[in-house]
Amino acid sequence: MERFRLIDRLRIPTYDNIKHMQGGDLIFDELKCRQCGVCVKICPGGCIETSSATKITILSGKDKREKTGIPHVATLKTGVTLCIACFCCGTACPNKAISIKKNFNPGYFYKRLTQVPELRYPKNY
Repeated sequence: MERFRLIDRLRIPTYDNIKHMQGGDLIFDELKCRQCGVCVKICPGGCIETSSATKITILSGKDKREKTGIPHVATLKTGVTLCIACFCCGTACPNKAISIKKNFNPGYFYKRLTQVPELRYPKNY
């Protein structure tokens, strides 16, 4: 078990600073993706978008197109993504077109909250 100093326990990472935070990153397989927009709708962080649609436009019904475009993870100006690699999008994707490229890893004391390196699809019942 890793030991933390008291100062490490008191530090709180700045979420938009790339030195304090490693955001998650996803890979979208363009051959499998049918551009249905399910991943954009389901993302709890709202970080998945396409070149023509965001979560707000899809949920509000303003975007009536059948194909929303190939999704990608939006990046903040500082280079950090809002993706926490929860894999809700990958679980909801009907074509299994999403995989995790990089896990979410908060800095300092919170680094104990990281995921295991290999995430799998949930078991179908």
